[in-house]
Amino acid sequence: MKLLEIQSSVRQEGSISRCLSDEFVQAWQMSHCGIQHKKRDVGINPPAHPTGLWTKANYTLPEKRSDQMAAALTESEKLIEELLWADRLLLGVPMYNFSIPSTLKAYLDNVVRINRTFTFDPATYTFEGLAKGKKALIITPSAGNFVVGTPQGEMNFCDTYLRSLLGFIGIDDVTVVPVPDQFMSDEIRQREIATARAKLMKLATDW
Repeated sequence: MKLLEIQSSVRQEGSISRCLSDEFVQAWQMSHCGIQHKKRDVGINPPAHPTGLWTKANYTLPEKRSDQMAAALTESEKLIEELLWADRLLLGVPMYNFSIPSTLKAYLDNVVRINRTFTFDPATYTFEGLAKGKKALIITPSAGNFVVGTPQGEMNFCDTYLRSLLGFIGIDDVTVVPVPDQFMSDEIRQREIATARAKLMKLATDW
């Protein structure tokens, strides 16, 4: 089993998503044999945003790309190969302003690419994901309670967006573990962390 862990919090200390991810990975490794684990930290080492040259290269056939075009896609190709390598994706994604961190958006813009992670048929106007057969687990701490189905759930553009985008590239098996109310009282904070931890420990044995 091959696990790709993607962390997007800009904080190295005091990050709930990082802490719970570490606990989950440790428990998951103990429950499974032959685990391979790679970690991509886009919160600390974000990928470059796509540029005009990047975009031109992306829509140019590989055999027709100039050396400059190929160089513009080097990082993107590395990230895509890493994504396609994995059987499981673990994403630590704190909610920033109701959505995902900009560093994670830059990562996704690098890996969601035509003829690499999805195809498009202009005749039928249909898309097909090329990253099928994988599972994704998303840990999403947030200041308040923006869990889908709650009164403030309509403001959640974090895990809802990730579900859509992952599904677009063929990853339909997506589990979200929210950690809401992290700006509330310490009692409430710790209760929500404990609830999320319990869910993750259960998932560690059967995910």
